[in-house]
Amino acid sequence: MTYTTAAIWDRLAKHPWLTMTFAVFAQTWFCLSNRALWFSDEVRYANAYQNLVHGGKWMVLSLNGQPYPDKPPVYFWFLWLLDTITPMDMPGVFFLGAALSGLFFLYGAYFLARSLNFDRSISLASTLILLSTFFLVALFHYSRMDLMFAALILLSHACLFRAFNEKTQGKWPLYAFLLAGVATLIKGPLAFIFPLLTSGIYLAWRGELKKLFTRQMGLGLLAMIGVLLAWVAGVMLAEGPDFLLNTVLGKHVIQRATKTFHHRESFYYYLIAFPLAWLPWTLFLFVAPIKKYLSIKTWGELWAVRKQAGPRAFLWIMFAATFIFLSSLSGKVLIYILPMFAPLAILTGAAIHSMDEARTNRLWALVGGLWAIFGVGLILAGDLLPFPVPIRGMGIAATLLLVGGAAIFLMRKYGNKAALLTTTLAMIIWLYPIGLMVAPSLNNGMSTKRQAEIMSEYMDRGYAPYALKIYSGIFTYYAEHNFRETNHLPEFIEWTQDEDKVVLAIRERHWNNWKDQLPAFHIVDRQSIAGMIYLIAIKG
Repeated sequence: MTYTTAAIWDRLAKHPWLTMTFAVFAQTWFCLSNRALWFSDEVRYANAYQNLVHGGKWMVLSLNGQPYPDKPPVYFWFLWLLDTITPMDMPGVFFLGAALSGLFFLYGAYFLARSLNFDRSISLASTLILLSTFFLVALFHYSRMDLMFAALILLSHACLFRAFNEKTQGKWPLYAFLLAGVATLIKGPLAFIFPLLTSGIYLAWRGELKKLFTRQMGLGLLAMIGVLLAWVAGVMLAEGPDFLLNTVLGKHVIQRATKTFHHRESFYYYLIAFPLAWLPWTLFLFVAPIKKYLSIKTWGELWAVRKQAGPRAFLWIMFAATFIFLSSLSGKVLIYILPMFAPLAILTGAAIHSMDEARTNRLWALVGGLWAIFGVGLILAGDLLPFPVPIRGMGIAATLLLVGGAAIFLMRKYGNKAALLTTTLAMIIWLYPIGLMVAPSLNNGMSTKRQAEIMSEYMDRGYAPYALKIYSGIFTYYAEHNFRETNHLPEFIEWTQDEDKVVLAIRERHWNNWKDQLPAFHIVDRQSIAGMIYLIAIKG
């Protein structure tokens, strides 16, 4: 068994790009078009994409007929490319984009590991760790731009490390800044803040800060600025300079970083959220030599050799600097942690390769046990989960968690490679009932599609569509019609006082507060969507 495992491992390590491609394909091919787009980002991004393709909003996205500067346009250009060159239609092209972004993220993580001189075996281990992380693989099935954003950040880090550690910096700074520039046009300025923060701390630790101020670094920075200025010019042409300064930069960049109007969390948010998102690999803490790294002696030794700090120091700085910086921001969103996954996966993969037998047995017993606990929990409490719709496939999913946990536990005696391969394979198999049965059955509890189609029928009968104090644009894609939206009841009453026929989307808690002021309206539909109750009310 050990010989067979070693042969399989060596074959996979020799063909890493094929291994990653096949693994992502195996995890995603069966569910590229089998569910509706969900609340809230998927349906909003779908409408933004509609407006890009059909409304010509290529430079500044549009949502529900209004400018949508929250996100730059590059990821949506990528979706358009997929829409153009593949036979996929909406919404399938969104899920294909998510799967390919996940694959790109793995490529970026692997390139980072190899650029930091980790061998093929450790690099493969880090990739398999990522492929068996519950939170990450779930994102391979959810349409967002964050995986591609994080992938480019990883590649930028890799290029900067090579610039700082090779004989000459060459074109690596240029590549790093261009990647960061494109990433900025996917989601925002964290794309260049993270690599520069890591690089500055790493070089300061080594006493080589002057490497930040070379001609090559300057040219790379100018190239990135050129990329960003090209988009800025496009925004000014499309919407005007006031829109750029006040809305894009003022509200959506500076205010979100310093005094956000949503997603406000305590400074310790990521201390709780990250360990949960990193499962099952958070369990590595229970076998790691924590006491050693907390000792004054160890830190003294690290300080003494800091000028020779290499790849592992770079990865730790990359993880810690990102973690601390994100914790300092006013707005905190779980998805921001993705750039921290790769460095921690590489460090974990390297540590696993050097573990003794006792620690190996303990780690895989914990991982297998966690899978089994999830399975038992799903069996015992599955019916108690707060879903407003019946869910298909939960029993099969729970059983596969139990079987996967048992397999991981049994394979631990054959070593880390066998156990890690088993964990990755178990994840792939478990995703089949999740993707084919569980996820589609959640449509009426997670998607706005049903209510949007109801409102569309009313619009076809001459009703004017309105939305009162809801998340903007969540019904527009499936309703195929823009809504007039407001958060203020007096404004809504003023708008509709002369309308004979109105269809209104509103959350139940707001309806309960305001229904006495809306005597002409009555409820025609009620639906729980992502834990919130939405109502459709009509007048006339």
